[in-house]
Amino acid sequence: MEEFIPRALGFEVRLAGHLAIPEEILDSTRRQYLAEAVARLVAYRKSERAIGLLVADADAYVPGLNFVFGLAAPSLGVATVFLRRLRQWTDRANYVERVVKEVLHELGHVFGLKHCRNRKCVMSFSNSVFEVDVKSRAFCRSCVRKLGELGIEVSGEFAI
Repeated sequence: MEEFIPRALGFEVRLAGHLAIPEEILDSTRRQYLAEAVARLVAYRKSERAIGLLVADADAYVPGLNFVFGLAAPSLGVATVFLRRLRQWTDRANYVERVVKEVLHELGHVFGLKHCRNRKCVMSFSNSVFEVDVKSRAFCRSCVRKLGELGIEVSGEFAI
């Protein structure tokens, strides 16, 4: 994480260390964590001015969806990515690529970006790992422009 976020979005990343997700926010019937509760936990643990990013070896959901790959809480300055489903039907290299895409996607939401209609844009909605595989790890011109208006300069490597 520490190497591609600064390359992509031009800001420093400092690892905060390990965060245990309490069993109280595990839905024992579904065997999944409630993603919104995890985001609140991250917000509670992060410093005031920092963006909280949690990459968890877990499965999570939000009400109304069977699962989520991640969840952003822009008002809390938090992005979460859940790894369990990203590992499905793939090799190590593609798994890492999926994680990169989902981290950038959730950080885009933290900065106020919505889902993009451009299927190649990293901000497009993914309802399956196959849809994650189809999109690129780059932001489309429209999303790059919106991030630029916020003072976030996207590297050419992460722009389409």
